[in-house]
Amino acid sequence: MVQGGVSARPGEKSMGFLDVGDEKFKVPIAIIHGVSAGKTLGLIGGTHGTEFASIEAVTRIIGALEPAEMSGTVLAIPVLNRPQFEARQQYTSPVDGLNLNGVFPGDPKGTLTKRIAHVAFEEVASRCDALVDCHGGDIDEDIRGFVVAAEGQDAAVNAEALVLASCFPCGLTHVFPAGGGASLSAQSIYGIPTIMPEAGTPCPVRKDAIDFHYEGIMNVLHHMGIVPGKPKYWNHSVSRRRLRVLSTGDGTWHPSVPLDDEVKAGDGIGIVKDLFGKTIQVAVAPEEGIVSMARCFYSVKKGETLVVVSAFD
Repeated sequence: MVQGGVSARPGEKSMGFLDVGDEKFKVPIAIIHGVSAGKTLGLIGGTHGTEFASIEAVTRIIGALEPAEMSGTVLAIPVLNRPQFEARQQYTSPVDGLNLNGVFPGDPKGTLTKRIAHVAFEEVASRCDALVDCHGGDIDEDIRGFVVAAEGQDAAVNAEALVLASCFPCGLTHVFPAGGGASLSAQSIYGIPTIMPEAGTPCPVRKDAIDFHYEGIMNVLHHMGIVPGKPKYWNHSVSRRRLRVLSTGDGTWHPSVPLDDEVKAGDGIGIVKDLFGKTIQVAVAPEEGIVSMARCFYSVKKGETLVVVSAFD
């Protein structure tokens, strides 16, 4: 198998870089080609370059996989968004100001972020039977663990995406449309089940978040028959609505509910104080649901997210 000049014969593991038109930010890729024929899994970490647990987990998967024990192939990119990773910049690229997870399938003649997106889809997603794009909390966020599954026009592919999501050790799957410039659009473009597991915060990079990604990926590999072993599946509640609670003013954030806590409409979830310690906002849950993402910055500006509540119909 050859990807962008990197090749691996059956029974080989090869590493190299994909050209994106900028020598400094070539995309690292590993090809792990099993000795026997089988399915191909695309695996991406660092689409958002500061979501470090995803990067560490993919890196560990690359090191752990043995081609001699595999039937099929894994195409793994440990850090897709190197500009953001190296700058340690939140959400967007320091080169062109774009959010990589909003420009897929990219453009080979576009700015750097669009070229990176194009290479990821052209060299990985288009050649796979399934795509797992690992994410987590960005610099100001913390996530205990959930999965986003794509939903497109093909009911069978949608169902398989939910099965892949259930390979991850948590109890929550969000369903998002297979489009909008996210990597989930691979499902509608290539007809492959696509998921985005989410866990962790950048500081510190917690073991539980790395383990969440690692265990889930290995279960997906068992499920697809690429790596021998019996997969484990978790029962997930499915949410189609993520409700953001925003700060109404500038100041400091004082949360009162932990991640994964169940809340009811009107429950207090924290307060915002001004710089003299006066309470200027009592934040409440907008609906019944689960606190699936929490702000971990002490300072906050008006309009920034305090928590995300996953709601159920």
